[in-house]
Amino acid sequence: MSISKSHKRLNDIHAHENKREFEILAMAMKNASDSMIVTDRYNNIIKVNNAFVNTFGYDEKEVIGKNTHFLSSPKHDSSFYDQMWNTLLREKHWSSEIWNRRKNGDIFPAWVSISAIMDENKKIQNYLAIFTDLSALRESQEQSLKLAYYDQLTGLPNRQKIVADMGQRNPSVCVIFNIDDFKEINDFYGIETGDNILNQVGHWFSKMNFFPYRISGDEFAILLYENFTWHDLRNRIKALMSLLDEKIFLVRNETINIRMTVGAAIGHSKLLTRADIALNGAKKEKTSIALYAEHENIEETYRSNMRMSAMIRIALAQKRIICHYQPIVNLITGEINKYETLVRMADTDNNMIFPARFLSIAKKTKLYPQITIEVVNQACALFANRNEEFSINLSDSDIRNPHIVNEIIHTITKTKTASRIVFEILESEGIENYEEVVEFITTVKALGAKIAIDDFGTGYSNFENILKLNVDYIKIDGSLIQGITDNPRHHIVVETIVNFAHKIGAKTIAEFVSSEAIYTVVKELGIDYSQGYYTGKPEEIISSP
Repeated sequence: MSISKSHKRLNDIHAHENKREFEILAMAMKNASDSMIVTDRYNNIIKVNNAFVNTFGYDEKEVIGKNTHFLSSPKHDSSFYDQMWNTLLREKHWSSEIWNRRKNGDIFPAWVSISAIMDENKKIQNYLAIFTDLSALRESQEQSLKLAYYDQLTGLPNRQKIVADMGQRNPSVCVIFNIDDFKEINDFYGIETGDNILNQVGHWFSKMNFFPYRISGDEFAILLYENFTWHDLRNRIKALMSLLDEKIFLVRNETINIRMTVGAAIGHSKLLTRADIALNGAKKEKTSIALYAEHENIEETYRSNMRMSAMIRIALAQKRIICHYQPIVNLITGEINKYETLVRMADTDNNMIFPARFLSIAKKTKLYPQITIEVVNQACALFANRNEEFSINLSDSDIRNPHIVNEIIHTITKTKTASRIVFEILESEGIENYEEVVEFITTVKALGAKIAIDDFGTGYSNFENILKLNVDYIKIDGSLIQGITDNPRHHIVVETIVNFAHKIGAKTIAEFVSSEAIYTVVKELGIDYSQGYYTGKPEEIISSP
């Protein structure tokens, strides 16, 4: 074969391969999922693919020969396009997010990548633009943003949104409104009615020309941007609450009046936290409006509580929860034949921390049950080898905790102390469910244990409850005993309790007996036992008697 024929043969092969390659590229462009436009060097359209037709809404015939400028949207100014072309001419490629216009006039976001196509002399002959429609992505992002930042029930912005807005817009005031007794509305009318009320409340705030946020179940908040004094802010809140008092909310022909407790903060830092602190203060003090006061140093109290919580947790782990035992003296014999178990916490330097400092904080955490169980274990282990009775304080929450009750029954059975243990129920804190308490009492008394009512004579105490609980001891509240020598009313109340106790077969114990004079009076009144600093302070008991 001659050389010329060979060259021709090779050229034919190359031509065929080029044609085949072009056909493949054309097929790929035609069926690509992204919109594609091929233009000449002057940006006039010479080819579009099927995805372009579907995305932009134009037939191919409508756009051939047109400059792509007609696809531009008013979202971008001329400087945007000038920068685009400068980059494209310099680097032969440009990509960015861009807003385009469909045939129906809709504006939509797309990611566009434009490349210059060069000839053999490195001169631009064409441009290829590839568009990825971002509409679905943006819609999904907006939906996610709505779920993250807006309440699904009321459509109002939520707690996350108020935090974001406060960071961006720097308000001067945050006010939180809590609907009073909202749980009762749900319980009485039903959750559907409660939801309806929440929607109406949100609408009412908007009608009052506020921009409300729903930051929790029954709490709404507003931000203000003017400068306020405390006096002016309080007056504005009071005026708003007066309007609320006049507002009648309607649900299925039922009229419901709403009242709110309000907490507010002024400043430019931690406004939401401080308004929340003020709201908690209002609830605690049972006032309708409270303003955050810097001088009260409430945040430091919160930090102190957190530190104490950590101390309790570590003390439990390191066995630094310690029991002291206070003697209880028989007023007839003068002998010590009972002890009350009192909990202490040792710090890392072995200094004793009294329960008043840590028990209330433990009760707000899951640490309190652990303390109760530790006290039961320590006391039972000690008195398993002694002959005296010993008492342990139990709260209503202890008795309603199945884990604690099971631990108590297991421990007093294992240590064989059931016949000498006395459970003191703290009646002054109130009892939520007498049926559960009576069930506990019945169970432990069947094992041989006894029951005392602690702090009787104040708070929630009444004689009917004593009869319900079938108690063995009535411990007369220390505030009555301390005043018994110089307050005739205290003397009368204590005398009445003693007479009642004797009639139902219960023994009495006087608490806070701190002097010989008090000791003498309680003995004269026929009280059975004395407990207090006069007859013995709480101390550790190390060994058996």
